[in-house]
Amino acid sequence: MKLLNLGRRLLIGTALIAVIAGILMYSDRAQRTRDNFGAAATNKIYKIGIAYFAPEEGVDLCIKGLVDGLGQQGFVEGRNLVVLKAHAQAEISNIPTVLQNFDSQDVDLIVPLSTPCLAAACSVVKRKPVTFSYVYDPIAAGAGKSFTEHVPHVTGVGSFPDVTGTFEVIRQLVPGVKRIGTLYNSSEMNSVKVISVGRETCKKMGLTLEEVAITSTSEVYQAAQVLVTRNIQALWVTGDNTALQAMAAIGKVAADSRMPLIINDPEFVDRGALAAVGIGWYKSGFEAGKMASRVLRGEKPRDIPFINVVERKLMLNQAVAQKLGIAFPAALRAQAAL
Repeated sequence: MKLLNLGRRLLIGTALIAVIAGILMYSDRAQRTRDNFGAAATNKIYKIGIAYFAPEEGVDLCIKGLVDGLGQQGFVEGRNLVVLKAHAQAEISNIPTVLQNFDSQDVDLIVPLSTPCLAAACSVVKRKPVTFSYVYDPIAAGAGKSFTEHVPHVTGVGSFPDVTGTFEVIRQLVPGVKRIGTLYNSSEMNSVKVISVGRETCKKMGLTLEEVAITSTSEVYQAAQVLVTRNIQALWVTGDNTALQAMAAIGKVAADSRMPLIINDPEFVDRGALAAVGIGWYKSGFEAGKMASRVLRGEKPRDIPFINVVERKLMLNQAVAQKLGIAFPAALRAQAAL
């Protein structure tokens, strides 16, 4: 009888140890999952589809920031995240097809980069949530009435350039400047908005803004040539997707006419620009990645307000300055990356 009782006690003790061990293992597993993924336990592999206008340096930086931002939140490419990319080959007419293809695939989120891609996503994407970046003004793109009242399936990060700061830099680089030339695609709502702000800013600063509208990259070179015949003293090119694709042509015209070229995309300063007063696209992408992680975890885009992220970045091109005989003021050199 004593042996029987001892056996029962041993069985009960063993069972209790097994139960406690199981609880501890489960608790540790849940904690490990939270530590590694920052979310509840899941074995799911997430997929995002990135749609953009065309390959270029600014997009590359934005995508890197996006992937890093997602990674910080536990969505790690190659582990539990698959990143698909497709671009419109620099043709606005191709954008809807790119987005519709993603919308019909098994992606969990679509990420449009650029204003034309966001504008199309607002209308053609029907099944998937959207988180945007690489956009100046989401409201101008038709994504909503305000940063809190917007298209229900869309959220994201806008990054509007420092237009006033850009013209202040032009004044420092070109003393006595009165007339500034610019070109832009009148079909790109981001460009229309920035040019309108630039126009009003020039009026307040006593400057004249000469404008030439384009519709494709094939028109850029001639448009730049027209501008330099209009008695301008500097060229300004903001983040127009069409113009950026032909930035080398603009740089050539600027070089041939010894015209200072100032832009808003630092990634293109080596294409013949004297200076860039721009946006840190990596930071914009990183913040969009953090926002995208919220959507992947189940938050509704309609409940996430848009945000504006601008990391002011000044770059100066010493080689172009030497060719133009321009010395950068000490105050600008102190702010800039050469």
